Amino acid sequence: MNKQSHLISNAIQKPLVKGALITLVSSSLFACGGSSSSDNEPSPETPDTATFSLAVSDAPVDQASEVVVYFNSVELIGGDGNQTFDVRDENGDPRAIDLLNYQGESFVTIVDDTDIPAGTYSQLRLAVTDASYIVMDDGTYELSVPSNELKLDGIEVLPGVAAAYTVEFDLRKSLVDPVGQPNTIFLKPRGVRLVANDSVGTLSGTVSEDLLLDSACAAKADIDEGNAVYLYTGSDLNPELLGDDADSPADANEIAPFAIASVTYNADTESYEFVAGYLPADEYTVAFSCLALFDQPESDENSDVFSFQAVIETSVTATEETTVTLQ
Repeated sequence: MNKQSHLISNAIQKPLVKGALITLVSSSLFACGGSSSSDNEPSPETPDTATFSLAVSDAPVDQASEVVVYFNSVELIGGDGNQTFDVRDENGDPRAIDLLNYQGESFVTIVDDTDIPAGTYSQLRLAVTDASYIVMDDGTYELSVPSNELKLDGIEVLPGVAAAYTVEFDLRKSLVDPVGQPNTIFLKPRGVRLVANDSVGTLSGTVSEDLLLDSACAAKADIDEGNAVYLYTGSDLNPELLGDDADSPADANEIAPFAIASVTYNADTESYEFVAGYLPADEYTVAFSCLALFDQPESDENSDVFSFQAVIETSVTATEETTVTLQ
């Protein structure tokens, strides 16, 4: 069965919206005591562990109704020894998680408050199975992860210090339709990132319907399809250099988006909205495109195919939500 050529490029979450993520939480385990009444009383020992928790969150993709990943284990790679966590379900089967159920700031925990040694871990690995699949408008396809393992950045766990991390699945960036494999979609780690929860915030907002009625949007049949917000790190960026989601841009000066969030219609508020979760605190340039369905993740689309209808600047503060309007 042939896949629709454009459906994989559209994912994000509500801008990142809330998307697929994994949260690592290390709770504070130690509090300093008061003064000792005896010089011989031993001093409190410095803790050498912290608790570790892991959750999953996602940013959605257009034309997909299910993105189900089967998780086997989580592994932290450390110089003094690895820490492995069995995340299978109560029956001992790989745990099936539909990433689309946990968008934006929503998440599901798969490792909860487990003690681990403090120290530096060079890599976090998520082991998945080949039973994973994606359901799209034109059928169900295998969801393949190279080597059945997602390898992400490492973390530093400080003794007795609370530390929370998120693995955010940006499906618009990570889902790829491989040439010559008609029944398979690839889930690649390039659209999956690990962030510390205490250093990230949320960006949400609305998009004026006028932008969806721009003459450039006439290239698509459905006004509600293929709308997305692209987020670029930094301010005072040259709008001409804001690029699409290409692996190898034609222009070496092109700026790649840090994240992409889907814009969807909310019938309750009668407005077009987006949410991008787990964004590192920083300055951002925010651009809206009604042509995101034509943005292929591994190719560079030119201005005749892909363009922006509005560009604004904003900032994201850690642990807070920023709201913007594009019009």
